[in-house]
Amino acid sequence: MTGRKPLLWAAAAAALVAGVAGGAQAQETATSWKGAPQFESGDFSFKVRGRVYYDVISQEQDFANPAVTDTNNQLSRLRTARVGVEGTWNQDWAYKAELSLVGGNAAWEDLVLEYKASDMTSLMVGNFKTVGFENVSSSRYTTFMERGPIENVLGIGRVMTAQAKMNGANWTAAVFVHGDSVNASDPAAGASEQVAFGGRGTLAPINTDTSKVHLGLWARKRDHADQSLYSYSVRANTAYGTQHLSSGGVGDTDTQIGAEALWIWNSVSVQGEYANFDVDRATGADPSGKAYYLSASWFPTGEMRNLDVRKGELGRTKILRPVTAGGIGAIELAVRYDNVDMTEFGAGGGEYVGYTGGATWYPFPYVRFMANYTQGQYGLNAANADVDVNTLQFRAQFDF
Repeated sequence: MTGRKPLLWAAAAAALVAGVAGGAQAQETATSWKGAPQFESGDFSFKVRGRVYYDVISQEQDFANPAVTDTNNQLSRLRTARVGVEGTWNQDWAYKAELSLVGGNAAWEDLVLEYKASDMTSLMVGNFKTVGFENVSSSRYTTFMERGPIENVLGIGRVMTAQAKMNGANWTAAVFVHGDSVNASDPAAGASEQVAFGGRGTLAPINTDTSKVHLGLWARKRDHADQSLYSYSVRANTAYGTQHLSSGGVGDTDTQIGAEALWIWNSVSVQGEYANFDVDRATGADPSGKAYYLSASWFPTGEMRNLDVRKGELGRTKILRPVTAGGIGAIELAVRYDNVDMTEFGAGGGEYVGYTGGATWYPFPYVRFMANYTQGQYGLNAANADVDVNTLQFRAQFDF
């Protein structure tokens, strides 16, 4: 973290906690359990939150170029470790602040202040995600260990954002404007950071106890301003290893449009997203690319995925027979296909195709053990540069 942003946000978080504690002294405090203790005193609430993901990875890379040596890597690593706080001042104001602590470095993740103007309307400012169904859904609830290359190539991570959002019983509509990540360095004197604007809308036309359908559309327009040109890169359904498909810095501005869909019927679900990105290059012809995935999952133990239709994102799966109550927990089996087409991007372009199978055991709602195997295939524009990447991954995960 560089610049003044982390210091300002740390001071704000400290003041927030002090305010909550001060208010709590005047009234009796009640404690409840929501994965971790939550303290409530009158209109105030406060809860510590966090998550830890520990991964074991085995990856083979086979290069078409005989001059490049094939690789076979095995490692274990801490994929994610976060700690933070969340709560409310009253029914109108809420907050969330979360730090990532991996590799000896600290960086902000979600850092949000929300004003709920009414039951249907909210205003949010802070560092958070805005578009893409799987992207805005917490990784605690997504089916696979990683969200896939559609998130990499679009660059739809957390950035400083102001968003206005409305929701009904089964729909959402949001518009936003954002800049760079709170963790980025401040621009040089006289320079400007990137700016983007867009929106997302979702609808659940079917929402019953046994069947749910989610549909969504989103769009955003970005301008890099005085920062680095936009780059478009793909990693093979894992957070580890080389991004063999990478354009380098080419994008002056870009326009992204996405569609999302999820169908749930009892213990079976089918999910997919598609996005198109048109790039205005700083020099040369302007390329377009597309990315999409299709996945399916099944709980042989009878569970049903949790779609929060008032938010347009996934929620925590309810385990029917958790081991803490003498059951066997939940088992989820899933398959996924990914495709990213960047053949118009010249020497740094090409196409990625990935096939993933996954199995997850949920002993109880806050713990998961996951296994994913992916066959990733890079067909690159450069001569004799194709790469096959096969990755076997395991994860132990808990959150609170």
